[in-house]
Amino acid sequence: MNNNENEALRWYLQGTRDARTAHRNAENGDFEVACFLYQQAAEKILKAFLYLKGERPVIGHATLKLSQRCVKYDSRFQEAQDSCRELDIFYLPTRYPNGIPGGVPYEYFNSIHAEKAAQAYENVYTIIKEFFEPITNQ
Repeated sequence: MNNNENEALRWYLQGTRDARTAHRNAENGDFEVACFLYQQAAEKILKAFLYLKGERPVIGHATLKLSQRCVKYDSRFQEAQDSCRELDIFYLPTRYPNGIPGGVPYEYFNSIHAEKAAQAYENVYTIIKEFFEPITNQ
């Protein structure tokens, strides 16, 4: 495995783990945490894809911007951009009380938000997973 594949795999494995953790948080009713972790999971697997394609450094937190960079390698990432827009909404207000007017995140985010975040993550993951099957099955 070359250096790019190794770095990509590290990001991919952590991203998929974050998605499993997000799922458990949603099951436990910690919906704001689940939403944030799905955004983080998508961010990490998008970065993994860019590392796999040889980009360095891969910086930034906006999944939309990362997916736009991915389009130059595979046009299917164009289809993931609405999902990324949905995920990026969860980046700040799920974590900080000042991101919510007059309340705290756990009061605002519910199972519907977590389900939307899970589906948005899945839309991104569906595109990326095939690129990692050859190196995760070694």
